[in-house]
Amino acid sequence: MTTVDTAVGRRLAPLTGWEARRLARHPVLWPLPVVIVVTSALDGATGGRTIGYWYGTIFVAVAFFSPMFVLFAANLVASGARRSRAEEMLNVTPATDTRRTWAMCLGVALPPAAVGAVAAGAMAFIDSVSNIPPQDLQSAGELAQIPFILAGAGLLGVLGARWLTFAGGAVVTFVAATLGGVVVFGRFHSGMWWMWWSTGATFEDQVRVPGRPWLHVGYLAGLCVCAALAAVYRDRAHWPRLAAIGAPVLAATLVVGWFQVP
Repeated sequence: MTTVDTAVGRRLAPLTGWEARRLARHPVLWPLPVVIVVTSALDGATGGRTIGYWYGTIFVAVAFFSPMFVLFAANLVASGARRSRAEEMLNVTPATDTRRTWAMCLGVALPPAAVGAVAAGAMAFIDSVSNIPPQDLQSAGELAQIPFILAGAGLLGVLGARWLTFAGGAVVTFVAATLGGVVVFGRFHSGMWWMWWSTGATFEDQVRVPGRPWLHVGYLAGLCVCAALAAVYRDRAHWPRLAAIGAPVLAATLVVGWFQVP
């Protein structure tokens, strides 16, 4: 079994690296630094641009702006073969569609997650050398959510590309995952804890609801796994495997989500 797993990993690693490079080079991500810089420049910092201000700016950049760009970039990367009508050519390559999709999921999830981990580490470092106002301070559990938010954005992009094969599928995915979540879950007292979002921030005038941030980390990780499984086992022939593997993962995710709220 170990030999087989090693062989599969060796075949999957080059594909994963290739997908990660495609995501990193995608033009949709290029305006992201400009958007962050311009937004920060136009933002009127009431207390001045102190180190605490930049603490919050990092959080907004990686947990609000970046997921939107990553979602659309990942969707375009994942649907590139279909849009260029190259799927038939890929079907005759040694790599199966399942293996290519696994590599795509890993390639669009791991690099953003690494960026999120670096950003969370930078915020933790700022907190260690400066006094961040209590109302702005993110706990360790809230910082740990950031990598899964970014990874989830990439996986949602792949999921949308696999299931919504029509033009505009990326927009539908974005609306359903983001705006739909705000509208639907915003109607519940603990709605923030059921969104693919950090529990360290709220939308509009929603009151922060106490909960268990570390369980929300597990909930976000479960959502990431669910999205990857649904993307990989998209074809009808794989639906029994999707049900056999995905149903327990979804059930466990919902259980963790239930226990995360007060």
